[in-house]
Amino acid sequence: MPTAEQQLLADAILHHRPFPLSVAIRRALWAEGEYVPEEEESQLQDYADSINIDMVPDGYRYVSRGTVPLLGLGPLELFVEPGSPQLLTRCAVWYGAEALAEWRRRGGV
Repeated sequence: MPTAEQQLLADAILHHRPFPLSVAIRRALWAEGEYVPEEEESQLQDYADSINIDMVPDGYRYVSRGTVPLLGLGPLELFVEPGSPQLLTRCAVWYGAEALAEWRRRGGV
Protein backbone atom coordinates (compact mmCIF):
# COMPACT_ATOMS: atom_id res chain seq x y z
CA MET A 1 0.00 0.00 0.00
CA PRO A 2 1.55 3.34 -0.98
CA THR A 3 2.05 6.09 1.56
CA ALA A 4 0.42 9.47 1.00
CA GLU A 5 3.81 10.84 -0.08
CA GLN A 6 4.32 8.04 -2.61
CA GLN A 7 0.82 8.44 -4.02
CA LEU A 8 1.21 12.21 -4.35
CA LEU A 9 4.55 11.85 -6.14
CA ALA A 10 3.17 9.17 -8.48
CA ASP A 11 0.19 11.38 -9.34
CA ALA A 12 2.40 14.42 -9.84
CA ILE A 13 4.83 12.60 -12.12
CA LEU A 14 2.25 10.63 -14.09
CA HIS A 15 -0.29 13.39 -14.61
CA HIS A 16 1.50 16.72 -14.33
CA ARG A 17 4.91 16.40 -15.98
CA PRO A 18 6.72 17.95 -17.92
CA PHE A 19 6.11 20.73 -15.41
CA PRO A 20 8.91 21.15 -12.84
CA LEU A 21 8.36 18.77 -9.92
CA SER A 22 7.28 21.50 -7.49
CA VAL A 23 4.63 22.68 -9.97
CA ALA A 24 3.57 19.08 -10.68
CA ILE A 25 3.13 18.44 -6.94
CA ARG A 26 1.13 21.66 -6.54
CA ARG A 27 -1.11 20.64 -9.46
CA ALA A 28 -1.59 17.13 -8.03
CA LEU A 29 -2.58 18.64 -4.68
CA TRP A 30 -4.96 21.05 -6.42
CA ALA A 31 -6.60 18.10 -8.23
CA GLU A 32 -7.27 16.60 -4.78
CA GLY A 33 -8.82 19.84 -3.53
CA GLU A 34 -5.75 20.88 -1.53
CA TYR A 35 -3.30 23.71 -1.99
CA VAL A 36 0.06 24.96 -0.77
CA PRO A 37 -0.24 28.16 1.24
CA GLU A 38 2.06 30.96 0.14
CA GLU A 39 4.01 30.79 3.39
CA GLU A 40 4.83 27.10 2.73
CA GLU A 41 5.93 27.61 -0.87
CA SER A 42 9.66 27.54 -0.02
CA GLN A 43 9.18 24.27 1.91
CA LEU A 44 7.52 22.74 -1.15
CA GLN A 45 10.42 23.88 -3.32
CA ASP A 46 12.97 22.45 -0.85
CA TYR A 47 11.06 19.17 -0.78
CA ALA A 48 10.91 18.98 -4.59
CA ASP A 49 14.64 19.73 -4.76
CA SER A 50 15.33 16.80 -2.40
CA ILE A 51 13.64 14.29 -4.73
CA ASN A 52 15.81 12.42 -7.22
CA ILE A 53 14.31 11.02 -10.41
CA ASP A 54 16.59 8.77 -12.46
CA MET A 55 15.71 6.95 -15.68
CA VAL A 56 17.04 3.94 -17.58
CA PRO A 57 16.80 3.73 -21.40
CA ASP A 58 13.57 1.69 -21.39
CA GLY A 59 11.77 4.59 -19.68
CA TYR A 60 11.66 3.27 -16.11
CA ARG A 61 11.87 6.16 -13.62
CA TYR A 62 13.23 5.55 -10.15
CA VAL A 63 12.19 8.13 -7.56
CA SER A 64 14.06 8.44 -4.28
CA ARG A 65 14.78 10.91 -1.54
CA GLY A 66 18.32 10.61 -0.28
CA THR A 67 18.87 6.86 0.02
CA VAL A 68 15.17 6.07 0.55
CA PRO A 69 13.45 4.42 -2.43
CA LEU A 70 10.01 5.95 -2.86
CA LEU A 71 8.64 4.59 -6.11
CA GLY A 72 9.35 3.46 -9.62
CA LEU A 73 7.30 4.20 -12.72
CA GLY A 74 7.72 2.20 -15.85
CA PRO A 75 6.10 1.06 -19.03
CA LEU A 76 4.17 -2.16 -18.81
CA GLU A 77 3.17 -3.66 -22.13
CA LEU A 78 0.02 -5.74 -22.21
CA PHE A 79 -1.44 -7.62 -25.14
CA VAL A 80 -5.02 -6.72 -26.06
CA GLU A 81 -5.94 -10.40 -25.75
CA PRO A 82 -4.04 -13.68 -25.63
CA GLY A 83 -2.32 -14.41 -28.94
CA SER A 84 -2.93 -10.91 -30.28
CA PRO A 85 0.03 -8.92 -31.59
CA GLN A 86 -1.66 -5.63 -30.64
CA LEU A 87 -0.11 -4.06 -27.55
CA LEU A 88 -1.50 -1.66 -25.00
CA THR A 89 1.15 0.26 -23.10
CA ARG A 90 0.33 1.16 -19.55
CA CYS A 91 2.36 2.57 -16.73
CA ALA A 92 3.09 0.36 -13.76
CA VAL A 93 4.08 1.69 -10.34
CA TRP A 94 6.38 -0.02 -7.86
CA TYR A 95 6.73 1.28 -4.28
CA GLY A 96 9.58 1.29 -1.78
CA ALA A 97 12.03 -1.62 -1.87
CA GLU A 98 10.19 -3.13 -4.87
CA ALA A 99 10.95 0.05 -6.84
CA LEU A 100 14.65 -0.27 -6.05
CA ALA A 101 14.68 -3.97 -7.00
CA GLU A 102 12.98 -3.20 -10.32
CA TRP A 103 15.42 -0.34 -10.94
CA ARG A 104 18.36 -2.70 -10.49
CA ARG A 105 16.71 -5.43 -12.60
CA ARG A 106 16.39 -2.92 -15.46
CA GLY A 107 20.05 -1.97 -15.24
CA GLY A 108 19.92 1.11 -13.01
CA VAL A 109 22.91 1.82 -10.84
